[in-house]
Amino acid sequence: MDENSGKPDTSSAVRFGLLLRSAQHLLAQQIDEVLQPLDLNLGMWRVLLEVEREPGASASELARASFHTPQTLSGLLRRLEDRGLVERSMGRGRIVENHLTRAGHEALASATQRADQVIAASLAAFNPADRAGLQRLLAEYAGMLTRNQPPAPPA
Repeated sequence: MDENSGKPDTSSAVRFGLLLRSAQHLLAQQIDEVLQPLDLNLGMWRVLLEVEREPGASASELARASFHTPQTLSGLLRRLEDRGLVERSMGRGRIVENHLTRAGHEALASATQRADQVIAASLAAFNPADRAGLQRLLAEYAGMLTRNQPPAPPA
């Protein structure tokens, strides 16, 4: 407990985690705002990016790559297919493959341009060396979290 306020102490690790989550949330909101006129959102854009990166990927492959649950990804794919941005077809065995349509490629290009502008503006206050350092540190941090899952919280 903090002796002055009577509130629980917040460790620097907790403050870091909350700050990281806050930055991610604010950036996601800004990206969602610029994608809204295209009738897309951050989740849909991420799925389009992954389908372009890995044509023919299955839903489970896309869910892992885009950090969505299988249920969420299924809904996103359905919406993208209904809009004519993704086409799904039987592929390897019983796996349904996903591919971008011509409209999907066009929507992805427009969405990526808009998202790029938001992200670039969010980084404008940093000089190029600081941006490169931040990107390197975040990549190292994400890699570490991927390799070393954090321990379960105490019971």
